[in-house]
Amino acid sequence: MKSSFYSKEELLKLGIKQYGDNVSISRKISIYSPEYIEIGNNVRIDDFCILSGRIKIGDNVHISAGVYLYGKSGIEIGDYSGCSAGCKIYSETDDFSGDSMVGAVLPDELKRVKRGKVSIGNFVQLGVDTVVMPGVNVQEGAVTGAKSFVKHDLLSWTVNAGIPTKKIGNRSRELLKLVPDANGKI
Repeated sequence: MKSSFYSKEELLKLGIKQYGDNVSISRKISIYSPEYIEIGNNVRIDDFCILSGRIKIGDNVHISAGVYLYGKSGIEIGDYSGCSAGCKIYSETDDFSGDSMVGAVLPDELKRVKRGKVSIGNFVQLGVDTVVMPGVNVQEGAVTGAKSFVKHDLLSWTVNAGIPTKKIGNRSRELLKLVPDANGKI
């Protein structure tokens, strides 16, 4: 029986720019522009995800089912971070004000597009169905609650929730004591 994840040989055939050791990518995902995608060590990407554009995923990262990473202008996800089921990260979005046209099939001169690299720091966790907009920097250790809408930067080691997100508390840094050193010891 075939594994539900690609083998090392199959990963190589996907044309991903770079990937590390212990990478598990579901056979049920869609990858566009694999030549721009970099994946670190100990990464798992579950079913029904879309990876598109310039994406760099660090080490020890879990991308849960149904996560969409639209990285035309760049998405970077740091080490020990994760996206819970249904998260969507956009590095570009159309202007829906009515001052320009909207749609992927239209020429750029008819549209006004907001662009900006999205940076997700180390030790970040995005809650279920979180949406992150272009140009946002989610700093180290920040987390979001379920169904959060992130349109502004989130500060380090904060707990954030809502539409749009607001800081609702501070997050403990105790987990840093659990990070292995260079020799794999905690």
